[in-house]
Amino acid sequence: MSGGVFSETLQSITTTKLTELSKKRHHFESQKDALSDKLSNELDQRKRLKLLLEGVKQSFAITTSITKKRSHDSDIKLSPLELLVKNLEKFIAQAEYDPSISDKTLEQWEKCLVRHIDVQSSKHQYATLYGELVTEWLSAEQQQKAVDVANVTSESDEEFQKVKKESVARTEGRANWEDLVFQPFETDHKAITAYLTTLFGMDGKNRQAKKALNALRQEVETFGNTLSAPGQFNPTVLRWTINGLISSGLLSEEKRAALKDFLASPIILTEVADVLNMRLASLDIWEWNRDIAVEQRRHLNGTHHMFIDEDLLEALFLQYIGVKWSVFFKKAFIDFSNFDGAWSKLNKPIPPIDQARRDFYLVPSYKRQGSVMEKREKLYKSIYFMSQLPDSEQDEQADQDGVEEANYDMLESSRQQMQPVPQMTLNQGPAMASRYRMQAQQAPPPPPKRKRAKMQAQAHSFGATADVLTDFDFDSFLNADEGDSDNLPKTPMEIKQFILHLLSTEIIINTKLHGEISCARSEFESFGPSLPHSTIFCVLGFFGLSVKWSRFFQKFLEAPLKFVDDISSEARVRKRGVPGAHALSAVCGETILFCLDYAVNQSTDGVQLYRMHDDFWIWSPSHQSVVKGWNSILQFSEVMGVTLNKGKTGSVRITSSGSKQPIDSSLPIGDIRWGFLKLDPTTGHFTIDQPMVDQHVSELQSQLRDKKSVFSWIQAWNTYAGRFFTSNFGNPSNSFGRAHVDAMLSSFRHIQNLIFTNTNVVSYLKDTLKERFGIDNVPDGYLYFPTSLGGLELHNPFIGLLQLRDGVYETPETLMDNFFEAEIEAYRVAKDNFEKRAPQVNVAMARQWQFDGRNLSDLQDFMSFEEFTRYREKASNFREGVLFEVFENLLKQPSKDSADWDESDMIQAKAIEGGFSSAFEGMDMGYWKWVVKLYGKEMIERFGGLAAVDKGLLPTGMVNLVRSGKIQWQG
Repeated sequence: MSGGVFSETLQSITTTKLTELSKKRHHFESQKDALSDKLSNELDQRKRLKLLLEGVKQSFAITTSITKKRSHDSDIKLSPLELLVKNLEKFIAQAEYDPSISDKTLEQWEKCLVRHIDVQSSKHQYATLYGELVTEWLSAEQQQKAVDVANVTSESDEEFQKVKKESVARTEGRANWEDLVFQPFETDHKAITAYLTTLFGMDGKNRQAKKALNALRQEVETFGNTLSAPGQFNPTVLRWTINGLISSGLLSEEKRAALKDFLASPIILTEVADVLNMRLASLDIWEWNRDIAVEQRRHLNGTHHMFIDEDLLEALFLQYIGVKWSVFFKKAFIDFSNFDGAWSKLNKPIPPIDQARRDFYLVPSYKRQGSVMEKREKLYKSIYFMSQLPDSEQDEQADQDGVEEANYDMLESSRQQMQPVPQMTLNQGPAMASRYRMQAQQAPPPPPKRKRAKMQAQAHSFGATADVLTDFDFDSFLNADEGDSDNLPKTPMEIKQFILHLLSTEIIINTKLHGEISCARSEFESFGPSLPHSTIFCVLGFFGLSVKWSRFFQKFLEAPLKFVDDISSEARVRKRGVPGAHALSAVCGETILFCLDYAVNQSTDGVQLYRMHDDFWIWSPSHQSVVKGWNSILQFSEVMGVTLNKGKTGSVRITSSGSKQPIDSSLPIGDIRWGFLKLDPTTGHFTIDQPMVDQHVSELQSQLRDKKSVFSWIQAWNTYAGRFFTSNFGNPSNSFGRAHVDAMLSSFRHIQNLIFTNTNVVSYLKDTLKERFGIDNVPDGYLYFPTSLGGLELHNPFIGLLQLRDGVYETPETLMDNFFEAEIEAYRVAKDNFEKRAPQVNVAMARQWQFDGRNLSDLQDFMSFEEFTRYREKASNFREGVLFEVFENLLKQPSKDSADWDESDMIQAKAIEGGFSSAFEGMDMGYWKWVVKLYGKEMIERFGGLAAVDKGLLPTGMVNLVRSGKIQWQG
């Protein structure tokens, strides 16, 4: 939560709202009680109805007159209740004279009025509850500090040992990190230079690579001169710099809030630009102006990362320079890869003689469709090649809180000590300490920045404030999620998830076409903290970085660091590694890793290394190609002074028959894993590792116990049980098949069974609300509806999965079976068409395709089926059922099939105060359509509509402010 005047003002507004709400509710309930007393003493039904009607008018401040004629009545838009009261006045007057008005009709009118009073009473009750929940949330942090102190002396021995273990792990992790970054690791400058000289053709063996390198060096020199020119900062530049810095994850909540204040003040932006321009003018002598504080932050997956807390102006200055260099190198490396003859292509052209024969026999008269090889190259270049670097200065795309990969290493370290997961009951004691060991890591690199192709669902979706559109297309808004499956991945997590879908697709296709596929994957161990400075400067110098800029990079890397809890100690200069979450750090890492990409490309003659920063995968139907690629990875690691993470290193060789084939001894031993998924080498399917899930369920249990307010509990549940588990199960895909969705559904049921004792998350929260706030009979919809409608916005992970379950291929392998059948039929049709051609046509076509010197008798027999299918992955042999379509269909995420709405649902949605778009803008509409249809009827019966609370009574500003910050995870 950000501090400052803004948050203080919101706090004051929240307090005022809650005070006024309390007064309003008290006044309404007093009137209701008085009216109830009057009605209980009146036996005459007509008189009782009149008393009730007057009581409703008084309670709701409704003024009507049936005697005063108003010619403009039809122009006044009345609320449903006002219209009811106005009509009932007339009907009751009729009932005084008209004996045909039955007692049953009068009773119905009475019930209708009583229902309106009860609905309003419920709205006040739940508005008060909402206010109490916000108050509890705001005070929970301070209460937690006091509770933590009090619990130190009352913890059980078991809990104390867990806390002690966590403390030891943090201390050991810090010590390991310090051993890395404060001890220089000198790599062999001559060996690196010789390696790069050979790789980039400077030894004369690859002339095109040499030309491309020289062009790259010239670009680096030119850009370095341009970037050091004075006067580059202005308010426009600062806006994209600030936005990128906010999303980088580098800054604390307070500093992010300060930067947002900067954006709101043109005067401040101008002043800041002036100061930064002065720093840019003194680039030659720039250095850190003070010691830089370092702190450990715990991530959701149990790891601790090191973050540096630098001055805001310094951070802005470095962000600008880092982003500019990042964008430049992204374009420069793309230009290198497109340089004619420098980069080995995966999609080799079909030999001319073979292409001529295909054209002669098959007659390419129809519109040519894409090929699988072309698609592979396109996906690699557009998604994975240098994906850590942004395409432009304005690009930004970060993951939501909780969307991060589960750490398998920590499961292995604690597997021996795993205990049964304690279940959740009310009034749990102090939270369990983390079971995980500390890892010597620092903050991850900043997220790759990409343009948003469409509005993304927000991490904290409640409180959206989109204006109501005058010409709002309601149907289009409700169906905004339909047909979106073809969009390319954008966020870091989406890119990682897509590689799983891509690999699964390649396993299906390659085992069917070639009988097998081999895959190896790994990541570098503590890549950021361990990267040798000597390697960085050697590579940057090889690419043409000037002495001036090399000095700047050196000063940036050799920062004086001091831990925040070591106030009295002296700062120590970093001698190894790069600062986490910095754009300049990404430049250092990616320029080195580009050499790895190129090394694999050259050694394998075009096999693609699918790399996301320091995490990389390589696969091919050729086992030897993977072996060559892996050996080039090992050579790169040895020369550059980096090591592989054994826990995330492994290889498989999958065959169509499921039989085991020998794996080359040079390939690493280990499983292919990602998140909670493990690749089965026999079936070629990703399966969920349940023991690993159970370990994280234990951690979720610990985190939930630590949350002292209902809102923070739900936020932790949504982040951990929702996004974290969902992400690490892997997003459903056609290539995964329906069994994967079923496994996810079963796992989520298993998770709830482990956490809750003979109950579920809804019952647990209802019991909690009853115990803490005395409110009973809470509707289920109140827990699930968004906070913009007065609900608690509990996320249900089952809904999203059930929406797409039936849209996933039950057995994706059948697509290849269908392809083979279509291919046989296409061969028959092509052969039949050829044999029907007139001889003179064949003569003319032979000349057209330059077969003049060849005896036509050699071309009289149609090509063999083997020749027809030889280039399946490079060309389309027929119009329908081509391999390209199989490839694309397997990669697609299934479309969602949400709950259907009828006209009454639409009416209720349109009746929401402020408009349906305001309440649900930026959210997953398929999910919310399901929630509204499932729970809407109960909510309407209780609250008279979909909103549990009138919009103006909700302190949504404070709720949004608090929830905009990242969750502080225990441990």
